[in-house]
Amino acid sequence: MVNEGKTKTSEMLFYLITGIQQWQNNYGAIPDDLYKGMLMFIQLSSEMNPNPPVDLYHLMQILHKPSQEWGIPDLKKVYPEQAPLLDNFVGLVTDADEFLNRFISPQEAEQQQMYEILKYCREESRRLQEEYTTIRTFLSDPGHAVITSRERSDFLDRFQDVDLIQLIIACYQEITEEVSNYRKCPHCGWTMEYKHEQWRCNKEDVCRSLADMEAFEPFDFGKQRVFRLIPGIQRFVLLPGMSELRMAERLQKKGYEVDLYPNIDTFDLSVRQGGRQFFLDVKDFKDPQTLANYFNEQSSSYLEKYLNQCYIVIPQYRDLMFRNYKKRAEVYLNDTAQRYIRIIMENELEQRLQEVFF
Repeated sequence: MVNEGKTKTSEMLFYLITGIQQWQNNYGAIPDDLYKGMLMFIQLSSEMNPNPPVDLYHLMQILHKPSQEWGIPDLKKVYPEQAPLLDNFVGLVTDADEFLNRFISPQEAEQQQMYEILKYCREESRRLQEEYTTIRTFLSDPGHAVITSRERSDFLDRFQDVDLIQLIIACYQEITEEVSNYRKCPHCGWTMEYKHEQWRCNKEDVCRSLADMEAFEPFDFGKQRVFRLIPGIQRFVLLPGMSELRMAERLQKKGYEVDLYPNIDTFDLSVRQGGRQFFLDVKDFKDPQTLANYFNEQSSSYLEKYLNQCYIVIPQYRDLMFRNYKKRAEVYLNDTAQRYIRIIMENELEQRLQEVFF
């Protein structure tokens, strides 16, 4: 269901993405969402596109091009200009996944299962801070990207709440029958799959820039049942979570007091020293324009929490993959967001905290 208050452009993207997802499961029938998205595409591009799509085949050709070539005004406000929607190797690209998560959960741009856990733990009748931190930390550990049935059971035994247990279970999928087809990612511990003559970890394949992808090994679980994080949790929780845990450990070694996910994930890290407190929020979007769009879509009341008490921290590998990531993101921030948001790269963190505390 489309949220109220969304623009026609973002609604079009939503229907195209969900329609393509449905179509990939059954190419024998064109989903209603895809047909509706195509009609909206034709309408929105009619003024600037001299050759709007006349059929689904033509539309698919266009969606393989960077979005700035689609001829749709204001599209850059919701989707990166250089990104297509489709790629021959991976189907829907990571930028499409990031858009969909922002669209469905506008306040939490993370995978939906994690958002359900967050909402459950935040309910006033519960306020499950310790449980949330335990879950988020567990899912952010590469050693838990692929686990056995026994390991999963041991973790679930820490909780008494049956509903919360079910939400945790939904973060994993069984791969017992397929596990011999996978290799262990040397960076994040997840499942590498052989596609197009190379081993790939995830859709974006971000791990390729961070580790020797020839140093992988097969999984060896014997006859045990095996589970892996579902792809969305791997991308939107494990990968940024690894950065969060790394930052927390490094700051603790520097003498700071650090709490993970304070006030049930109002921020990612709370940093204290000498009676003063500051906050960090780690954002791991592929494209700096998507990061800026995330904040541009928020209300002033939501952005207020960042004013003068929080840095937005970008994992350092993003700068390796997208040069001048920070500067590009700052350029795309609208006037409202610029008043509240301060972006730093991970390698700037310790110096900036020195300025805050000393």
